[in-house]
Amino acid sequence: MIHLVGGIVAAALLLAGVVTGVVVLAVKDRPKLTKENIPEYMGVLSNVPVTPLLEKLDTALNLDYVEQMKYRFLQEHPKRTEDEFEWRFFELKRYFLLANMLKQTPMFSEEVDEIWHTMLMFTQKYQTFSEQFTGKMLHHTPNTRPMPAPQERAFFDWVFSQLFTITQFSWKTWGDFFKYPIDKRVLGEFREESHEWLINRYFKVNEDNKDTIEYLVRNMKQQVSDAEKIYQADEKGRFTKQRSYGEMTNLSLVMVFFSYFYFEEYYKYASLYTYAQAVKYTSGCSTAIFCGTASDGSGHGDGGHGGGHDGGTSCSSCSSCSSGCSS
Repeated sequence: MIHLVGGIVAAALLLAGVVTGVVVLAVKDRPKLTKENIPEYMGVLSNVPVTPLLEKLDTALNLDYVEQMKYRFLQEHPKRTEDEFEWRFFELKRYFLLANMLKQTPMFSEEVDEIWHTMLMFTQKYQTFSEQFTGKMLHHTPNTRPMPAPQERAFFDWVFSQLFTITQFSWKTWGDFFKYPIDKRVLGEFREESHEWLINRYFKVNEDNKDTIEYLVRNMKQQVSDAEKIYQADEKGRFTKQRSYGEMTNLSLVMVFFSYFYFEEYYKYASLYTYAQAVKYTSGCSTAIFCGTASDGSGHGDGGHGGGHDGGTSCSSCSSCSSGCSS
């Protein structure tokens, strides 16, 4: 009897140790929200020609403005830490880089959008920042239609993955990447149309971003071509599963391949390779009105063409913080 009780106690202690170990591992696997872990150089991937644009963003963001905005955000959100602010602001700056280049840039993160709202509180300083960085006012247009836009999110994901490392915090903040297919009509245009036509169709070109935009157009054209070659060799394709955060350009090719050849069954196939399977974070906006879309006032920021245009989906092309079609 004594031996039996001793065995039960030992087993209980062993189980407690295992549970404790699992908890410790889970804690270690969480995003480390310390500003020291924020990637340098905005997490831009190697060989991306983006230096002039980064320098322009850095110059436009007055340090006093940033400090005032940080102070106000932390005062209004006492449960948030300075490290959380820095991570969110880091992602917002990456969003501004995209907004400088794309004709339409929906905001897909409530957490990032909160920082943008705080920036807007300093009206004159925000206007100065916008004009220095984009040449005109970068408007935050509220989403008044709660219609999701999966094709816009897909195009956002593809561009983001060509430029930046995708960290664990990025995935948590923006929500799952590579979840939706790129509009087949968009891929067809990148296959058939000229660089000049595509740039005029999808991008806002200036002296600072022209090399980056050329880089993006070349990459998409190359990936569509690669997808066709892969399909000829193997109709279901053969790709490597993503095992960690960081550079995910390989997943952008997976995205292009299954969008192009298996649009209706996209997630069935793409989910076998994407890291979304291993990440359970979701990050959607609680209301469409809370979030917005970047617009330079030219009319492109409210139902424009950033990630597709009515083709391949029954969803509206309106801007939305949501990431998929509602049933």
